[in-house]
Amino acid sequence: MPNRPPRPPLVWLVGVHGGAGVSSLAASLSWAGDAGQRWPARIGPAGDLDSPLVVLVGRSHLRGVNALHRALLAHQARATPAGSQVVGVVTVSDSARPLPIPVAQRREEMEGLAVALGARTWRLGWLEQWRALEPYEMAEWDPAAGGSPVDDGDPTRTPPQPVRLLAEQILTAARIAGARITERAQHGAESASP
Repeated sequence: MPNRPPRPPLVWLVGVHGGAGVSSLAASLSWAGDAGQRWPARIGPAGDLDSPLVVLVGRSHLRGVNALHRALLAHQARATPAGSQVVGVVTVSDSARPLPIPVAQRREEMEGLAVALGARTWRLGWLEQWRALEPYEMAEWDPAAGGSPVDDGDPTRTPPQPVRLLAEQILTAARIAGARITERAQHGAESASP
């Protein structure tokens, strides 16, 4: 994985195209890894292996929505690394303006496929304050640390409220998915024992 964090992430953010917003999101979520545009490949329970949990990220323009749809189809067809699990899909707004009708309709279709595959869908609105920051300048936040920090409007000290809400929802979905994987592994181990 490119940009491997110092500790293994709970979930990998996978961009389905360049400029999807993965680096900015990963910089703000202390427990998420920036996988760039690559799926995790060394999946397994050992500490040096990658988490199987993936959140696909794309922009809300037609290219981004279509790329998200193709990534979901590839996962449905098992053309992604064995053991990977799509926890959810994030569509990051590419503009403060409303989506054109054809793009909004295509996003609805893509989100329907995601839900049919058991994934959650999230929409992150336009964040004007992120336009002037490099990912390394963005505040990192861990919802598990307890309490919501005071938002003083400075994204270098506190992630914007929409990012914190998204972080809580992704973290919850990832924990549920991780618990299911653990439960299945334990059930499989019990079934295999004499």
